[in-house]
Amino acid sequence: MTSQPVALGTVELPARRGLDLLVLDRVIIQAWDRILFVECGDGWIAEEAWRRALRAYVCGLDLSVAQIALAKQLREVPGKLEFYSWDRRRLPTPEGAFDRVVATFVPLGVVDPAALLHDMRRVLRPAGDVYLLYPAASEGDLRRAVTPAGFADLHELARSDDRRALLVHARAGR
Repeated sequence: MTSQPVALGTVELPARRGLDLLVLDRVIIQAWDRILFVECGDGWIAEEAWRRALRAYVCGLDLSVAQIALAKQLREVPGKLEFYSWDRRRLPTPEGAFDRVVATFVPLGVVDPAALLHDMRRVLRPAGDVYLLYPAASEGDLRRAVTPAGFADLHELARSDDRRALLVHARAGR
């Protein structure tokens, strides 16, 4: 991995793909899953997850309208692999709609982590999984926000080669 800062919008494409693979290699993906990717960039990570799962539905969200337009043009398969923009405040998805939420480059410095985690919990089914890839320097903020948001069993899955990004998993309470 490069020594680029791990923050929303600052990782160049080769480094981003490496981090995406770090996530994909550790996320549990099963047939019939409904998976939401928050901050999916150009949609590559969502498309790759969709290809790895049989009969899954995958939705990718990104703050960048340009990235979503590119993802739709290159990758969208209506009803199976879809992309939408979001406003940093509320995930534009129904309550309890997903088995897994994967957030890459969670913008902890931009968005209130507690509010974002509560919204992720809202869109998860009971006992759903959340995977968070975020700057390792923000680890304390995230750990303090996970339990009050309704998640349990928080554990570290991996760190990037440069140790700047941390991937954690937690399970939604019932």
